Amino acid sequence: MNKNTARRSIYLRTFCALAAIYLVLMTGFTLFLLFQEKKAAQLQMKAFALQANGMVESVLKDHRDSSGQLADEAGFRKALLEKWVYFISPETELAIYTGEYDLLYHTGDHWLVGYTERTEGSTNYMGYAQLNVRDWFSEKEADELEHYWDSQLEKKAYKEGDLFAYDLQMRGFWLDGDMAIPDKITVTPMYAQGFHKTGDVSLSYNGTPEETLVYSSSFADAKDLPYFEFGTIQPVNILYSDRELQLSLRNLALDREMLMEASKGQPGTVSSERISRLNYRLYLLQPYQNTVHMTDDNSYTSDYWTVYARQVNLLEKSGATLLYVGTGGLVMFIAAALILSAQTYRTYRRREELERSRQETANALAHDLKTPLSIISGYAQNLLEHVHTEKREQYASGILTNVNRMDHIIRGMLELSKLESVSGPVLAKFADVSLREVCARIMERYKEVCGEKSVAASLEGDAVIKADPVLMERVMDNFLVNALDHVQDGGIIRICITEHTLECFNSGSHIPEDLIDRIWQPYTKADSSRGSTKGTGLGLAISRSILDLHHFRYGARNQDNGVSFWFTFL
Repeated sequence: MNKNTARRSIYLRTFCALAAIYLVLMTGFTLFLLFQEKKAAQLQMKAFALQANGMVESVLKDHRDSSGQLADEAGFRKALLEKWVYFISPETELAIYTGEYDLLYHTGDHWLVGYTERTEGSTNYMGYAQLNVRDWFSEKEADELEHYWDSQLEKKAYKEGDLFAYDLQMRGFWLDGDMAIPDKITVTPMYAQGFHKTGDVSLSYNGTPEETLVYSSSFADAKDLPYFEFGTIQPVNILYSDRELQLSLRNLALDREMLMEASKGQPGTVSSERISRLNYRLYLLQPYQNTVHMTDDNSYTSDYWTVYARQVNLLEKSGATLLYVGTGGLVMFIAAALILSAQTYRTYRRREELERSRQETANALAHDLKTPLSIISGYAQNLLEHVHTEKREQYASGILTNVNRMDHIIRGMLELSKLESVSGPVLAKFADVSLREVCARIMERYKEVCGEKSVAASLEGDAVIKADPVLMERVMDNFLVNALDHVQDGGIIRICITEHTLECFNSGSHIPEDLIDRIWQPYTKADSSRGSTKGTGLGLAISRSILDLHHFRYGARNQDNGVSFWFTFL
């Protein structure tokens, strides 16, 4: 398998494996999150129901007679309007029934009218009533009024003078129980007058008379109903952006058969129905004072029932979290895939290189042992057949020489194997080592060889390092033997020691750049023109292992007229 094919295969397999894991984890997380969001929505609905039901009980308590019956139904509804804020929740409809399943009150499209009901001294007491514009205005006028009100949900202004919204006010109305009958409704445009640093907009309510629209109901009061000059309009359905959804939830809350069926089960339990893939409709039946009575047919009764209907879109609730986690997880998995793929590829390449190195080492070792074994075999055969008996001592000496050569090769292999298999702290015995003293001893050892080849050897500088003295002497011995083997006659060898680096230079031919990193492997010969060593071919490999044990950086580089081998000891 070539390099590019192996890389593509490793990266593709790693990405596919991690992509499968990512999809499994994200699917599991998504299902778990959606389940939790649904559970949270049910708990939120219960919490809202407890709050609303408590307020319903409080109002009922004030409007029941001694027999427990509702004394003033209109007054009850009007009192509920005063507490309207407790019955408003996003995409939720509420309905209140008697124990006989008769409807008393429900949230709806009615607008809320606030007005001053009475004044005592300097204190004004607020009252509330409901207004249904479609009962008193034409369909066209009602659509226009609802359009003006809806514009308040889209309040936008970018500069001074921009139209921001419309102000709707009741300019006179009659009160019939809890229902307001409009005399006139005015619609006044509001313009942006200024912008605060907080983002709030200062408004001008002073529209011109030509801009103010007036809608009259033409109602004729025949009942002598109380009349009020002014009222503020507050639609209570402002939490809905989808009127069709509002209507469907209201129909669910007003479904009497649904109520009767739910009362046969366990009141106070949220039931859910899936409308679409991630949309659920929730239904909750709450008894008065959270108390029910068992009937003969094993159903439940209560003095009053409160019904809650709500719709929840799980994707809307969990979408941001899923997007954040999904994107973050995808980035992390891609990064992990890249790192793992790169590391796997490097491991593959190292294993491939190690296998190639082992094969080359085995071949070289077999080749090195083949020659002395052939010589020993020939000499032994001559001794057995008494050929040239006068050379018996020569044959014995040759056998002994080649046995020693084989022993030297095998010992070198054992030493390299030991260095590569044993950790540095176990093998090395650290002490203060003077590199100059070590190099001086090695150079004295090969002084005669330098003289025979007319090589000028020099030593410069000194440094004391923490290292194993015996192992460092072996490194310098190998460096110098390598330099002597490849320096030409009359050349130079120079060992230079600086504060952090030792460099051994020998003049001679260069090492090919594509092989300069491989010469540290066993039996690697850079170029036949650099000499024909008679050593084991393991010197630089042993030096590499020793330097790795000491965690020293090392290398070789070509210079103008020779080659330098170096290592640093920071």
